[in-house]
Amino acid sequence: MIQKLETFITNHALAILLVFALVTRTLIAIFYNTISIYPDSQDYINLAQLISSFNLENYPGNRTPGYSILIALANNSLIVTVILQLFLGILSTYLLFDFSLRRTKDKSTAFWIALLTNSFLHFLFYEFAILTETLTVFLVIFSFWIIERYQLLQTKTPKKYYLLLSIVLSWLYLTKPLFIYFSLGFALFYLVKQFKNNIHHTLIKSMLVILIPFLTYFTWNNFNKKNIGYFTNTYYFGINLAQTATSFFEKAPDKDALIRDIFVRKRDSLVKANNTYHYPMSIWYAYDDLIEETQLSPQDLSAELGRISKDLFKKHPDLYAKQVFKSSYLFFGNIDSLKWKIEKFDNKFTKAALYLLWSRIQKHLLIFFNILFLIFSVRTLFLFFKSKCSLFDMNLFLVCIVLSGALAQALVAFGSNSRFAFPFLPLIVYFVVINVLDLKSKHFRIKKL
Repeated sequence: MIQKLETFITNHALAILLVFALVTRTLIAIFYNTISIYPDSQDYINLAQLISSFNLENYPGNRTPGYSILIALANNSLIVTVILQLFLGILSTYLLFDFSLRRTKDKSTAFWIALLTNSFLHFLFYEFAILTETLTVFLVIFSFWIIERYQLLQTKTPKKYYLLLSIVLSWLYLTKPLFIYFSLGFALFYLVKQFKNNIHHTLIKSMLVILIPFLTYFTWNNFNKKNIGYFTNTYYFGINLAQTATSFFEKAPDKDALIRDIFVRKRDSLVKANNTYHYPMSIWYAYDDLIEETQLSPQDLSAELGRISKDLFKKHPDLYAKQVFKSSYLFFGNIDSLKWKIEKFDNKFTKAALYLLWSRIQKHLLIFFNILFLIFSVRTLFLFFKSKCSLFDMNLFLVCIVLSGALAQALVAFGSNSRFAFPFLPLIVYFVVINVLDLKSKHFRIKKL
């Protein structure tokens, strides 16, 4: 029976997967029938309306435009935006399957990797939310698919495919500014891997991947410089840095006493109330008081918070390093990542079943996968150094990108927001599954001996 099922799956893997992806999304649409709106959503909606009117003059610099472009393409209809996200979710499923198939040469393995990823409730419910995550996941998977499909880590690949990757990574940066590191990471990895070969072509290809994302970066940041007076991705950057300095902000000098004391007072009130969940958001609880007391614009206040925070990082590198370590832990260790409005379910049985599935099983399974990912990452790095740094393959690149993403986030933001790690979910599932199967096959070979 099991053998027949495996044969059936192998013969019809993609068809089963796409039907599953379509049916699960249809059922959620029927029973949930809600578009999830969160505080961040309105910024994207407002920017989309400005993009549609071709008028970004005096834009306050809240967000980068990558996700808002998708809303604008949907003619600013949130229903159409969700439909587009559902399509991107199904397309991401196909790309993950095809990527895994090309890597493993095994339809069954590729099927289970894509099916498992699609079975996580938060992967599905993000598609019903006006948030960047679905588009970000698609662009991350698409980038890895391009690298594998056109063998971009090899030497003989035509330059046009590096340019294609550069375009995709530009949109990824505009969707999630943190991902500006991706293009640089690929360029450095490729440069080191192919350094002993044709250095001229290697440099050109590396620069091609960096070219468009960094042109986009400087263009957008200069646009903000013109509009709000600061060269930045978004004016929230200074606030993010202040979040990172939350635990030692009281060490700010007396010249910044007004901002320091308001922030620390609000932070300490959360500590006194034992509100550890909202502790990383202390700056936002103090935000209204800061605006009122300082009489600064939101952009100027964020710039001041950024300046104070950078000075604190320089003066207290040990405390900064401690905070970065804690943020890295939260990147892999946070389990609160299901973005839904559970009260919107009319059917009580469906609501209860999905809640139990998430709270009792899936959110713990996510942590388990993240732990296994870290363990297998150490194993991959060990084998790399054991090979005298000769194993420059896709798996090593994947580990470098995910770990670099965790570090990049930890350096500039502190929070209990598990959205930071979500875009890497399909890559983590893929990496864990192939490593588990590799260990299993080695175990069987040893037993036979």
